[in-house]
Amino acid sequence: MKIQSQCPENMIPHTFEKVYPFGSGKIEKVWERLNKRETFCAGQPFPYKVEFESGKSTGDFYEGELNIHHGPLLSVHGAIGKVENNYRDLQYFYGSYVLSFRLVRPHRLEFFREGSHLRVRLSCYVRPWFKGWWQRGNEFFWSFFERTVS
Repeated sequence: MKIQSQCPENMIPHTFEKVYPFGSGKIEKVWERLNKRETFCAGQPFPYKVEFESGKSTGDFYEGELNIHHGPLLSVHGAIGKVENNYRDLQYFYGSYVLSFRLVRPHRLEFFREGSHLRVRLSCYVRPWFKGWWQRGNEFFWSFFERTVS
C-alpha cells in the first residue's frame, strides 16, 4: 500500500539532520526513552497531543503502530517503521503537514544510534521559498530535544 506521494512539482525535498553526543554511559538510557510512548505523550503543551491507535500512552513502540501528533498548524500522522537496536523510523502518511499542506509535508523521521551519538533525520517536502525558514525553525525546535530525551 502506498502511504506517501513523490515530491510535488511545486516543492523540493528537504532533509534536516542533527547529531547529539550523549556519551557512552548515557546513550543506552536515551535510546530506551526514545522508543517509549510516554517520552512523546507526556509533557506535550496544550493544545498539542501525541496519540497512538492502541490508545496506550506508555510502553514500547511496535512496528506498524499508527500514531498522530496534532495541534494548531500541525497534523503529522503515520506508522512506526523499523524498530531495531540502532535504528527507528516513523513514516508519515500523505496529508501530513506542518503549518499548511501547501508549505511543509513531512514524510519520514529517523533516529540512528551511532556509538555514543544519536542522529536525527527529518525528511520533508517544502516550498522552495520557505526552505531557509524551515531550516532555521528546525534548528531552534531540535535544540530542545536533547533535554527531552536525557
